[in-house]
This record gives sequence, structure tokens and C-alpha cells, in this order.
Amino acid sequence: MEVYVLQFVLFMLLFLRAASMIVLAPVLGHAAVPVQTKVGLGVFMALVLYPVMMARGIHVDLALGSLAVLAMQEAVTGLAIGFASGLIFAGAQAAGELIGFDLGLSLATAFDPETGPNNVIGNFLYLAMVLVFLLLNGPQFILQALVLSYDAVPLGGLVLTAATVDQFLHMTGLIFIVGMKCAAPIVVASFLLNLALAVLARVAPQVNVFIISFPIKIAVGVMVLMAAAPILVYAFKQLLLHFEEELVLLVRTL
Repeated sequence: MEVYVLQFVLFMLLFLRAASMIVLAPVLGHAAVPVQTKVGLGVFMALVLYPVMMARGIHVDLALGSLAVLAMQEAVTGLAIGFASGLIFAGAQAAGELIGFDLGLSLATAFDPETGPNNVIGNFLYLAMVLVFLLLNGPQFILQALVLSYDAVPLGGLVLTAATVDQFLHMTGLIFIVGMKCAAPIVVASFLLNLALAVLARVAPQVNVFIISFPIKIAVGVMVLMAAAPILVYAFKQLLLHFEEELVLLVRTL
């Protein structure tokens, strides 16, 4: 009987890490993905990893206190991997927030009674990065990071060191770097347009620059975004490839 209990506990620990990672992972953990699909994927990953873990002869203490600590460690490990893998997408949404604020689209965000706060440019950049992520087999890499985590962090082996904290801070800082890089073309174009409108206001004071600036800024922003779309896709590709290396480094520091 104790053997069956040990097998069940091991399976649940594997499921806990996989499910915790999937909840926060990009694409896999999106709100549009049904909960049943996330749970099913977690069970599938646990079933795949179960024979590998059993072959390693892992011993689990069945005491209640030890099981609670193990469950917490596995949940934290999975959440850390999932949270870190989604930081690059937060950077794309941050770029959309900067662009939307600069183009005056924040009013559309604030007064949308149907969907609530919903930045159009942010969603566009997020979906563009998701498409690039899928083309690069990103979900497969996330699952590979989960498998790699068992080599770097065995069951009950989670230790938060200074290197882990430094890597987390470094990856979190990428949000601002990605946001500024992606928003740079539109922000620069908006700045030059504001400069031109300021000169126009001085040359022709009778022109109501404040009123005409809204449609002009939106039109110029959309045109610059269309022109910069190929560059943004290439930038997303390079950022995701670099971010994969950062995620591997984080897993190894856990």
C-alpha cells in the first residue's frame, strides 16, 4: 500500500509543478484557454515525466509536514518558470501602452463599456508576438524548460539564491527595454509631429492646433506602425530567441 501512496504523491508533485507553470505561461496560460485544457495538459506532462522520475529512484517523505513543504516548493518552481516566460510579452503590452498614450488612444481605453480597459495597440503587439512565438515553437520550448527544471531543481531542491534574484531582476528589466524599443518609432514620429504642430501654432495662431492634433497623430501613428511592422516582427524574433537563453539561465540558478 505504501508503494501506491508513494507513486500517487510523486505523480501529484509532478502535476503541481507542470500545472503551476502552465497557469502563468504565455499562450498556454491565456484566459481564452479553457481550464480543462490546462489541467489536461498538466496531467499529460505529469504522465510523461512520471516514468523518468521513477527511474531515478526518487524518495519522498510521506510525513504531512514534509509533503506540504514539497508541494509549496513545486508550486513556486512552476510559477517562477511560467512567470518568467511571460515577461517578454508584458514588454510588448507595455510598448502598446506607451504608443496608445502617446497617440491619444487612452481615451478609447477608458471609455470602452463593452470590454473595459483594453489597449488596442497593446493587444495588437501582443498578438503579433504570440504569432512569432508560435512560429518559433515557443510552447515546445516552454515545455522543454519544464523538463530541464527537474535536472536543475529536483523534487524538494528549490533554493532561492542571490543569483536567482539577480536573474529575475534582469529579466524583469527586459519589460522596460522591450517596451521602449518597440515603441521607439511611433514615439519619435509623435515627437516630431508635436514639434511641427508647435511651430504651426506659432506661425498661424488662428489654427486650433489642439483639435486637429488628435486625428493627425492617430493617422501618422498608424502609418508609422504599418511601415515599422516588418521591423517589429524581426525584433520580436530576436528578442524571443534571446529570451529563451535568459529563461534557461534562470532555471539553472533555481
